[in-house]
Amino acid sequence: MTREAGAAMLVCRGPGLFPRARRAATRAAGVLARVCRGPGLFARARRAATTRAAGVLALASLAASCQAPQWPVRGPLASPYGFRMEGMLPDVHRGLDIAVPVGTPVLPLLPGRVRFAGPMSGYGQVVWVDHSESLLSVYAHLSEVSVAAGREVDKGTVLGKTGQSGAAAGPHLHLEVWRWGREVDPVEFLGGPPGG
Repeated sequence: MTREAGAAMLVCRGPGLFPRARRAATRAAGVLARVCRGPGLFARARRAATTRAAGVLALASLAASCQAPQWPVRGPLASPYGFRMEGMLPDVHRGLDIAVPVGTPVLPLLPGRVRFAGPMSGYGQVVWVDHSESLLSVYAHLSEVSVAAGREVDKGTVLGKTGQSGAAAGPHLHLEVWRWGREVDPVEFLGGPPGG
C-alpha cells in the first residue's frame, strides 16, 4: 500500500473511496496552486499529502489559509469569454456574462481589497477587487454598489447588486478575472461554469 493510499484509508475508511479521495485532492491541489502561486507551494503540498495524518492536516491548513474561489452569482452563462461577433464585427469578450435578475447580490471570488467602486464608461456601475498582487476581479453592469474603494472584503461581503447599467443589453453580471495583468477565462479559473 502506498503512503497516499494509507492516508486516504485513514480518513475515508471504505472500498472505492481512495480513487475518489485522490481525484478530489488532486483537483483541490490544482486550484490551490492556481490561486496561491508561491515558490514551491504545489511541490510542498504534494509532499505533505503523501504522508499519512500529516498530509491530511497540512492540506487542511493550506486550504484554510488559501481559499478556493467562488462564483459571485449563480445563473446561466449568457455570453462566454473570448471571441464573439458584435453585429458584423469581430470582438474579444474579456470576461463573461451571467444572466441573473436585477438586484441579485454579487459576492467576490475571494477575499481582497476594493480598488475601484463606481461608474465607468461601458461598464456602468462597477467594482474592481484586488485579491493579491497578481489577481484582480471585475464586476460590471451593477444596479447598485455596496462597497467603497479601500474596503477589505471577504467571500461573504455583498459588493453590489446586479443590473444593466452601462453598455448592457439586458440584466446580467459581467465578470472579468485578470492574472498578472492579462485577462483569463473565468470558467477555467473557477474550474467550471457557474450553473443556475
